[in-house]
Amino acid sequence: MTSNSSVAGSGRAYSSDMEEATFLKRNRAIHFSRIALSFLNFAIAIAVVACEAPPLRHYKDTSQWAPAGLALWPLNFDLRPTIAAISCGSIITVLNLVYIAAALMPSPHPRIKQLNIYASASALAGFVTALVAVLFMIYRPSSNHPAGFNTNETLHSWTCKWKAGTNGTAIPRHFDRDCMNTRAGFILICILIGMEMLMGLLAAVGTWFQRDVSRRREQQFQLEKLEIASKHAYHQ
Repeated sequence: MTSNSSVAGSGRAYSSDMEEATFLKRNRAIHFSRIALSFLNFAIAIAVVACEAPPLRHYKDTSQWAPAGLALWPLNFDLRPTIAAISCGSIITVLNLVYIAAALMPSPHPRIKQLNIYASASALAGFVTALVAVLFMIYRPSSNHPAGFNTNETLHSWTCKWKAGTNGTAIPRHFDRDCMNTRAGFILICILIGMEMLMGLLAAVGTWFQRDVSRRREQQFQLEKLEIASKHAYHQ
């Protein structure tokens, strides 16, 4: 009886060790995948800011010419989509930078649960931020325009309208560059939506594995307690 119990206990221990090894292998793969994805999101978010900042600077530098009769920008101009894009890029940059620092920081403890929680929160915040930025750039809620205008112009719409050509009129300086930059910024933010969704998926998978192994550990602990109690009762 004692021999059979020892064999059974040895089998459970071996099975538990295999499960732990599998969990650690999977968690390591998810961990490095999330770090790589965070670096990619960080780079894309920086690119969004780099694309949207020059058109904004160009606008600020040239809008001061309007009092002198050299107005390049219409009266129905809305700068908020550009500001929303830059804000989105900045927020996602910070979120991913913090995650990278936390994931790469040396620690005597694995911090698996904490990293899963932050990865989930970071992915959700990044996804919402990018989605709001895209919707704001498309629909421009609470947009007001002067009397005589039906819609507002943005940095993207106005510069691209000139780039397309207006009855042979020469394109103002840097308008072609601003058109391409704002278009690229919008596309990159759309890409960020998909990337943050992928980050959220990896966070969800990591959380599921962590909870599953925690449940198995609890079951193993309860079995060991039962076995110890049975042995104690047998010897008595």
